[in-house]
Amino acid sequence: MNNQSNLFQEISIDIIKKIFENALQETIIWEAKLLDGGMFNTTYCVEYGIAHKKAVLRLGPINRHLIAGFEENLMKAEVYVYSICQSIGIPCSSVLSCDTSKSVIDRDFMIVEFIPSIVMSKANLTEEKRKKLYFQIGQYLSKLHQVTGKNFGFVSRICTEKTFEKWSDALIYEVLDMSNRLVKFNGLSIEEADDLLSKFYQNKNLLDKITESHLLHTDLWEGNVLLDKETLEIVAIIDGDRAVFGDIDFEFSSSWMENYALKEGYGSIMQESLSPDRAKRRQLYQMFFSLLDAYVGYCEYNNLELYENSRRQLIKLLNTNP
Repeated sequence: MNNQSNLFQEISIDIIKKIFENALQETIIWEAKLLDGGMFNTTYCVEYGIAHKKAVLRLGPINRHLIAGFEENLMKAEVYVYSICQSIGIPCSSVLSCDTSKSVIDRDFMIVEFIPSIVMSKANLTEEKRKKLYFQIGQYLSKLHQVTGKNFGFVSRICTEKTFEKWSDALIYEVLDMSNRLVKFNGLSIEEADDLLSKFYQNKNLLDKITESHLLHTDLWEGNVLLDKETLEIVAIIDGDRAVFGDIDFEFSSSWMENYALKEGYGSIMQESLSPDRAKRRQLYQMFFSLLDAYVGYCEYNNLELYENSRRQLIKLLNTNP
């Protein structure tokens, strides 16, 4: 299932009972079914209580020394993003409990209401239906981006009061963190890490032309969109834990955003041709995402194919962007 990941680990039914008793004061657990797909968190669908309610239990990673710095408080970030989504009309999960104290179990955990649904990536969709859904996803994304912040950076950092006044500083902080870790684990050479960092330092002024921070999801793909099983309409946008306050083009530098219907639903700026400044910033953001995917593949998920492909893309970007 998820066993290749260095961060995944199942727990016993007794520990699940302990979690639900402490978090929800529920002592009856009927069933706990392990869900597939997650490589960072370990996730269960739990049936509990006299009324046979259902909830989703997500457990944070083991081997936390392997995760990137911004990933240390992802559940706090997710709670924040869901609260924003609920306030602006974007369907999302409803959080029943979130515990990052590690007092019940030596892992962060979150319990959210179960949503009867099918993941968009596994739904049998016509091309016309898929386009309509992407158009709606674009509309939701546009709503999210209208939320602005006082500072820049990953929401997981901001939740612990690590903020950045400049967009360049937020990005350089994360590039330095991930590249140093990759060098430590022999996934990147010192020379390659230095070359990467120099690209961002050389373009600090360009990055700092971005003076307003927008709330970005940064992980919005079909696997994080839940559909009603019968109507195939969107019932939730999930997994906003890697959200960032930053440049809108940072979101659209991900390959998942290369969808015409999504951009059409989003409207405005996505319909415009890229200026030289925007194009250059997007090249830097693509380096960032390539670094992140290389790090995740190598250090966290034990996925050498992801690592090698991402590292190859990163080196290509470094060599073609003076």
